[in-house]
Amino acid sequence: MKKIIVAILVGVLAFAAPVATQATVMKEVVTQKQNVYSQQNGRGVIVGYLYRGSVIKYDSVSKRTIYRNINGYLNTGYYLAPAKINTWCAAVVTSGALNLRSQPNSTAKIITTLGGNEVIRVNTGAMKNGWYPVAYNRAGYWNWEGYVNSKYVIRVDGFSFDSLAQFSTL
Repeated sequence: MKKIIVAILVGVLAFAAPVATQATVMKEVVTQKQNVYSQQNGRGVIVGYLYRGSVIKYDSVSKRTIYRNINGYLNTGYYLAPAKINTWCAAVVTSGALNLRSQPNSTAKIITTLGGNEVIRVNTGAMKNGWYPVAYNRAGYWNWEGYVNSKYVIRVDGFSFDSLAQFSTL
């Protein structure tokens, strides 16, 4: 009887053991230049840089990143935009400066001006008359407001890893 109880307890413990956290590797777009470190939490030496518009592989658990020949850790994920989550996609401003409007039309109040090659997020599922709802990053925080005309941005969710979403014609 004791052997049966021990066998049952061992079986229950085997199923009750914690499951290891699996890494979540995502395609992200860098919104601001970042250092890549040899160790986690900004420790170790700088092994390279990620420039705005870099399309990287990013492990959200370990903070490990891979971009071309740069393999290391970011100090923060605040300056990353997911390439695509549901209807929200990363995009890059293709004009030298782009007015972010309060409503989806060219006469609406200007909220701010986005710079050339700035990485933003656009909601493709909520486009109105060729205008995307937008999220833009300021000092590591996403602001979810305003609209931009779709003809002045390019979505980068279809770009491959190791791409650089910047436009030299600016």
